[in-house]
Amino acid sequence: MIRTYAILLSKEREGLKDYYDKFNAIFDSIGSGLLVFDENGILQRSNKKAKEIFYTVPLKYGMQLSKIFIKSGIKSTLESGIYEVYSKKLRKNLQFIVTKKSHFTIVAVNDITKYKKLKKNLESARHFARMGEILADAAHGLKTPVARLKMTFQMYEITKDEEYLTQLNQEIDNIQRIIQETLDLFKISEEKTEFNLNILIDEIISNFKDNYPDISFKIQNKAYVNIISDKWLFKSAIFNIIQNSVDAVLMKKDKSCIMVKILEKKKNYKIIFADNGIGMNNTEKEKFLKPFFTTKENGTGLGTVFLERFIIFQNAKLKINSIKNKGTILSIILEK
Repeated sequence: MIRTYAILLSKEREGLKDYYDKFNAIFDSIGSGLLVFDENGILQRSNKKAKEIFYTVPLKYGMQLSKIFIKSGIKSTLESGIYEVYSKKLRKNLQFIVTKKSHFTIVAVNDITKYKKLKKNLESARHFARMGEILADAAHGLKTPVARLKMTFQMYEITKDEEYLTQLNQEIDNIQRIIQETLDLFKISEEKTEFNLNILIDEIISNFKDNYPDISFKIQNKAYVNIISDKWLFKSAIFNIIQNSVDAVLMKKDKSCIMVKILEKKKNYKIIFADNGIGMNNTEKEKFLKPFFTTKENGTGLGTVFLERFIIFQNAKLKINSIKNKGTILSIILEK
């Protein structure tokens, strides 16, 4: 009977060893790095890809999770979710997919360095292609102010009326503004920074309140948001949205009101800009982001390009609802 049990146990052990070998082969062939920790954050297993990613850290059974992260120069949380981190020591952009259970935690790690670099190159290519289109439009956009400048100068030569000198100065300022705004569009921030969205919007609105005391500005902060982005580009985009609203309400004789509301949804944040200005028809809405399109007498039509650049840069969404002679509601949706 003992001999029979010994034979059965031997076969069972061979079967388990076969399963174990297959499991190890599958575990090591997975394209993502896998780290398995117990409830105390002690490393239980790691596959071949994980060892390649953490090449400066010899991954061994029994290592503390905190020790692995410290040696790799990584700051991250072990709460369930998807995170992107950059390690200076590893010189890599990494994506962490954390799955937390009651007695263990699985961390899937992907090296996304090449993906991030490719994405940045594609964004740069798209940016400069867009800038080429803007420069082509700039040459066309300058024709009107230059023609007005020439006509005003000719009138001054005929009449010698000094009023035309004032108009000449205004036209020159207008041309300089177009040139400066076009140059500003080529400004590219080298790195992102973290800042509070609410504080920055409050600062922008405060400046507008000082300059336009007859307009009622309202801010409703339903959420307080920190974002990582190009602060200069974000500020330029928001400034031009508010400036468009100001221009729109000043064209009406009714009581002027501009409202900014910041909301938090389950998966995103929403910034809403509303005004009771002149609004836009369908044709104007379609051309809203087109460079040099403007319905204002002295407008350049370049302000909305900053908004478009921010939307692309931040991978955000833009929604516009507008009724002619009623007002406009513009929404920016930022993914969490």
